[in-house]
Amino acid sequence: MNVQILTDIGLSETQAKMYIALIKNGNLTPPNAAELLNIKRTNAYAVLEQLDNLGLAKKKELNKKVSYWAENPTAIEKLARDNRSLALEHERQVQASMPTLLNFYYTFSDQPGVRFFQGLEGIKDIYNDILRTNKDVYVVRSAHDQDLMSEVFFTEFKKKKADRGITTHMINPKNDPAYWNKQTDKHHRTIRTQVHPELYTANVEICSYGDKVSIISFGEEAIGMIIDSPQIAEANRQLFHLAKLGAETASKNHKKNGIYA
Repeated sequence: MNVQILTDIGLSETQAKMYIALIKNGNLTPPNAAELLNIKRTNAYAVLEQLDNLGLAKKKELNKKVSYWAENPTAIEKLARDNRSLALEHERQVQASMPTLLNFYYTFSDQPGVRFFQGLEGIKDIYNDILRTNKDVYVVRSAHDQDLMSEVFFTEFKKKKADRGITTHMINPKNDPAYWNKQTDKHHRTIRTQVHPELYTANVEICSYGDKVSIISFGEEAIGMIIDSPQIAEANRQLFHLAKLGAETASKNHKKNGIYA
Protein backbone atom coordinates (compact mmCIF):
# COMPACT_ATOMS: atom_id res chain seq x y z
CA MET A 1 0.00 0.00 0.00
CA ASN A 2 1.25 3.48 -0.82
CA VAL A 3 0.22 7.00 0.02
CA GLN A 4 -1.15 7.71 -3.48
CA ILE A 5 -3.82 5.00 -3.19
CA LEU A 6 -5.18 6.60 -0.04
CA THR A 7 -4.97 10.23 -1.18
CA ASP A 8 -6.81 9.26 -4.37
CA ILE A 9 -9.84 8.28 -2.28
CA GLY A 10 -9.82 11.52 -0.34
CA LEU A 11 -7.41 11.18 2.58
CA SER A 12 -4.88 13.92 3.19
CA GLU A 13 -1.24 12.99 2.76
CA THR A 14 -0.68 13.07 6.52
CA GLN A 15 -3.75 10.90 7.16
CA ALA A 16 -2.54 8.41 4.56
CA LYS A 17 0.96 8.25 6.05
CA MET A 18 -0.47 7.83 9.54
CA TYR A 19 -2.76 4.97 8.48
CA ILE A 20 0.16 3.16 6.81
CA ALA A 21 2.32 3.74 9.91
CA LEU A 22 -0.38 2.20 12.12
CA ILE A 23 -0.48 -0.89 9.91
CA LYS A 24 3.30 -1.25 9.91
CA ASN A 25 3.75 -0.71 13.65
CA GLY A 26 0.69 -2.52 14.99
CA ASN A 27 -0.26 0.39 17.21
CA LEU A 28 1.05 3.85 18.05
CA THR A 29 0.63 6.42 20.78
CA PRO A 30 0.34 10.03 19.61
CA PRO A 31 3.90 10.87 20.79
CA ASN A 32 5.27 7.82 18.95
CA ALA A 33 3.32 8.76 15.83
CA ALA A 34 4.54 12.36 15.99
CA GLU A 35 8.15 11.24 16.17
CA LEU A 36 7.72 8.65 13.42
CA LEU A 37 6.09 11.08 10.99
CA ASN A 38 8.18 14.05 12.13
CA ILE A 39 5.16 16.19 12.97
CA LYS A 40 4.05 18.06 16.09
CA ARG A 41 2.33 16.06 18.83
CA THR A 42 -0.79 18.21 18.58
CA ASN A 43 -0.97 17.39 14.88
CA ALA A 44 -0.48 13.69 15.58
CA TYR A 45 -3.36 13.70 18.10
CA ALA A 46 -5.59 15.49 15.56
CA VAL A 47 -4.77 13.14 12.65
CA LEU A 48 -5.25 10.01 14.77
CA GLU A 49 -8.63 11.31 15.94
CA GLN A 50 -9.56 12.03 12.33
CA LEU A 51 -8.74 8.45 11.34
CA ASP A 52 -10.79 7.23 14.29
CA ASN A 53 -13.76 9.35 13.18
CA LEU A 54 -13.39 8.06 9.63
CA GLY A 55 -13.51 4.47 10.86
CA LEU A 56 -9.95 3.76 9.72
CA ALA A 57 -8.45 3.51 13.22
CA LYS A 58 -9.58 2.48 16.68
CA LYS A 59 -8.51 3.95 19.98
CA LYS A 60 -7.75 1.96 23.13
CA GLU A 61 -6.09 2.64 26.45
CA LEU A 62 -3.04 0.47 26.98
CA ASN A 63 -0.95 0.70 30.16
CA LYS A 64 -2.68 3.99 30.99
CA LYS A 65 -1.67 5.38 27.60
CA VAL A 66 -3.93 5.98 24.63
CA SER A 67 -2.90 3.98 21.60
CA TYR A 68 -4.34 3.66 18.11
CA TRP A 69 -4.64 0.59 15.84
CA ALA A 70 -5.39 0.52 12.13
CA GLU A 71 -8.73 -0.91 11.07
CA ASN A 72 -8.91 -3.55 8.34
CA PRO A 73 -8.55 -1.98 4.85
CA THR A 74 -12.13 -3.05 4.12
CA ALA A 75 -13.00 0.05 6.14
CA ILE A 76 -11.58 2.09 3.25
CA GLU A 77 -14.17 0.57 0.90
CA LYS A 78 -16.94 1.47 3.33
CA LEU A 79 -15.58 5.01 3.57
CA ALA A 80 -15.60 5.32 -0.23
CA ARG A 81 -19.22 4.10 -0.35
CA ASP A 82 -20.24 6.52 2.38
CA ASN A 83 -18.51 9.40 0.59
CA ARG A 84 -20.27 8.51 -2.66
CA SER A 85 -23.65 8.38 -0.92
CA LEU A 86 -22.95 11.71 0.77
CA ALA A 87 -21.91 13.30 -2.54
CA LEU A 88 -25.10 12.06 -4.21
CA GLU A 89 -27.18 13.43 -1.34
CA HIS A 90 -25.41 16.78 -1.63
CA GLU A 91 -26.12 16.79 -5.37
CA ARG A 92 -29.82 16.08 -4.72
CA GLN A 93 -29.94 18.88 -2.15
CA VAL A 94 -28.32 21.33 -4.56
CA GLN A 95 -30.75 20.36 -7.34
CA ALA A 96 -33.73 20.77 -5.00
CA SER A 97 -32.46 24.15 -3.80
CA MET A 98 -31.52 25.45 -7.24
CA PRO A 99 -34.86 27.22 -8.01
CA THR A 100 -34.64 29.14 -4.72
CA LEU A 101 -30.97 29.95 -5.23
CA LEU A 102 -31.57 31.14 -8.80
CA ASN A 103 -34.56 33.27 -7.79
CA PHE A 104 -32.45 34.93 -5.11
CA TYR A 105 -29.63 35.47 -7.60
CA TYR A 106 -31.91 36.99 -10.23
CA THR A 107 -33.36 39.37 -7.62
CA PHE A 108 -30.01 41.16 -7.62
CA SER A 109 -28.60 40.32 -11.05
CA ASP A 110 -29.76 39.88 -14.62
CA GLN A 111 -26.69 37.89 -15.64
CA PRO A 112 -27.57 34.45 -17.05
CA GLY A 113 -25.97 31.23 -15.91
CA VAL A 114 -24.83 28.82 -18.62
CA ARG A 115 -24.09 25.11 -18.22
CA PHE A 116 -22.57 23.00 -20.99
CA PHE A 117 -23.15 19.29 -21.68
CA GLN A 118 -21.58 16.80 -24.06
CA GLY A 119 -22.31 13.29 -25.33
CA LEU A 120 -25.26 10.99 -24.74
CA GLU A 121 -25.15 11.15 -20.94
CA GLY A 122 -24.83 14.92 -21.03
CA ILE A 123 -27.91 15.25 -23.23
CA LYS A 124 -29.80 12.94 -20.86
CA ASP A 125 -28.87 15.34 -18.04
CA ILE A 126 -30.60 18.16 -19.95
CA TYR A 127 -33.82 16.14 -20.29
CA ASN A 128 -33.62 15.20 -16.61
CA ASP A 129 -33.33 18.91 -15.78
CA ILE A 130 -36.57 19.52 -17.67
CA LEU A 131 -38.26 16.92 -15.46
CA ARG A 132 -36.75 18.38 -12.26
CA THR A 133 -37.82 21.91 -13.16
CA ASN A 134 -41.39 20.65 -13.60
CA LYS A 135 -42.65 23.55 -15.73
CA ASP A 136 -44.49 23.57 -19.06
CA VAL A 137 -42.28 23.05 -22.08
CA TYR A 138 -42.12 25.04 -25.33
CA VAL A 139 -39.94 23.18 -27.81
CA VAL A 140 -38.96 23.38 -31.46
CA ARG A 141 -38.14 19.74 -32.06
CA SER A 142 -35.45 18.49 -34.40
CA ALA A 143 -36.25 15.61 -36.71
CA HIS A 144 -32.74 14.33 -35.91
CA ASP A 145 -33.31 13.78 -32.18
CA GLN A 146 -33.70 10.03 -32.63
CA ASP A 147 -30.33 9.90 -34.38
CA LEU A 148 -28.94 10.10 -30.84
CA MET A 149 -31.76 9.23 -28.44
CA SER A 150 -33.88 6.12 -28.90
CA GLU A 151 -37.63 6.07 -29.42
CA VAL A 152 -37.88 4.14 -26.14
CA PHE A 153 -36.12 6.99 -24.33
CA PHE A 154 -38.53 9.60 -25.69
CA THR A 155 -41.56 7.42 -24.94
CA GLU A 156 -40.46 7.15 -21.30
CA PHE A 157 -39.57 10.85 -21.20
CA LYS A 158 -43.02 11.88 -22.47
CA LYS A 159 -44.68 9.65 -19.88
CA LYS A 160 -42.58 11.12 -17.06
CA LYS A 161 -43.48 14.65 -18.16
CA ALA A 162 -47.17 13.84 -18.28
CA ASP A 163 -47.04 12.15 -14.86
CA ARG A 164 -45.62 15.40 -13.45
CA GLY A 165 -48.42 17.43 -15.04
CA ILE A 166 -46.08 19.08 -17.56
CA THR A 167 -47.75 20.27 -20.77
CA THR A 168 -45.53 20.23 -23.86
CA HIS A 169 -46.10 22.80 -26.62
CA MET A 170 -44.24 21.52 -29.68
CA ILE A 171 -43.44 22.58 -33.20
CA ASN A 172 -42.82 19.25 -34.87
CA PRO A 173 -41.13 19.09 -38.31
CA LYS A 174 -41.83 15.45 -38.99
CA ASN A 175 -44.87 13.50 -40.10
CA ASP A 176 -44.63 10.09 -38.43
CA PRO A 177 -48.06 8.76 -37.44
CA ALA A 178 -46.44 5.56 -36.14
CA TYR A 179 -44.63 7.67 -33.56
CA TRP A 180 -47.46 10.03 -32.53
CA ASN A 181 -51.18 10.55 -32.90
CA LYS A 182 -53.87 12.73 -31.32
CA GLN A 183 -54.78 10.14 -28.71
CA THR A 184 -51.22 9.61 -27.44
CA ASP A 185 -50.57 13.36 -27.60
CA LYS A 186 -53.58 13.98 -25.36
CA HIS A 187 -52.37 11.27 -22.97
CA HIS A 188 -48.89 12.81 -22.89
CA ARG A 189 -50.23 16.38 -22.53
CA THR A 190 -48.64 17.39 -25.84
CA ILE A 191 -49.95 20.24 -28.00
CA ARG A 192 -48.30 19.71 -31.35
CA THR A 193 -48.01 22.04 -34.33
CA GLN A 194 -47.11 19.81 -37.26
CA VAL A 195 -45.09 21.31 -40.12
CA HIS A 196 -43.63 19.95 -43.32
CA PRO A 197 -40.17 18.46 -42.62
CA GLU A 198 -38.58 20.70 -45.26
CA LEU A 199 -39.47 23.77 -43.19
CA TYR A 200 -37.11 22.87 -40.37
CA THR A 201 -34.23 20.56 -41.22
CA ALA A 202 -31.69 21.64 -38.58
CA ASN A 203 -30.33 19.10 -36.11
CA VAL A 204 -30.85 21.54 -33.22
CA GLU A 205 -33.64 21.45 -30.63
CA ILE A 206 -34.53 24.64 -28.73
CA CYS A 207 -36.64 24.39 -25.61
CA SER A 208 -37.96 26.81 -22.97
CA TYR A 209 -39.09 25.60 -19.55
CA GLY A 210 -39.52 27.72 -16.45
CA ASP A 211 -36.69 30.26 -16.31
CA LYS A 212 -34.45 28.15 -18.56
CA VAL A 213 -33.66 27.58 -22.21
CA SER A 214 -31.98 24.41 -23.41
CA ILE A 215 -30.26 24.09 -26.78
CA ILE A 216 -29.26 20.64 -28.02
CA SER A 217 -27.31 19.85 -31.17
CA PHE A 218 -27.78 16.29 -32.41
CA GLY A 219 -24.79 16.52 -34.75
CA GLU A 220 -21.89 14.10 -35.07
CA GLU A 221 -20.73 15.29 -31.67
CA ALA A 222 -23.80 15.80 -29.47
CA ILE A 223 -23.53 18.97 -27.39
CA GLY A 224 -25.98 21.07 -25.45
CA MET A 225 -26.39 23.90 -23.00
CA ILE A 226 -28.84 25.17 -20.41
CA ILE A 227 -29.21 28.94 -20.01
CA ASP A 228 -30.67 29.99 -16.66
CA SER A 229 -32.29 33.37 -17.25
CA PRO A 230 -35.91 34.50 -16.80
CA GLN A 231 -35.47 37.20 -19.46
CA ILE A 232 -34.01 34.86 -22.08
CA ALA A 233 -36.58 32.14 -21.28
CA GLU A 234 -39.47 34.58 -21.67
CA ALA A 235 -38.03 35.93 -24.92
CA ASN A 236 -37.69 32.41 -26.28
CA ARG A 237 -41.29 31.58 -25.33
CA GLN A 238 -42.48 34.65 -27.23
CA LEU A 239 -40.37 33.61 -30.22
CA PHE A 240 -41.91 30.14 -29.98
CA HIS A 241 -45.43 31.58 -30.28
CA LEU A 242 -44.35 33.67 -33.27
CA ALA A 243 -42.80 30.59 -34.87
CA LYS A 244 -45.99 28.65 -34.16
CA LEU A 245 -48.07 31.26 -35.99
CA GLY A 246 -45.69 31.08 -38.93
CA ALA A 247 -45.74 27.28 -38.87
CA GLU A 248 -49.55 27.20 -38.89
CA THR A 249 -49.62 29.61 -41.84
CA ALA A 250 -47.03 27.57 -43.71
CA SER A 251 -48.99 24.40 -43.01
CA LYS A 252 -52.15 25.92 -44.46
CA ASN A 253 -50.25 27.02 -47.55
CA HIS A 254 -48.85 23.53 -48.04
CA LYS A 255 -52.32 22.03 -47.76
CA LYS A 256 -53.64 24.48 -50.34
CA ASN A 257 -50.89 23.33 -52.68
CA GLY A 258 -51.77 19.70 -52.04
CA ILE A 259 -48.82 18.98 -49.73
CA TYR A 260 -49.58 17.52 -46.31
CA ALA A 261 -47.55 19.23 -43.62
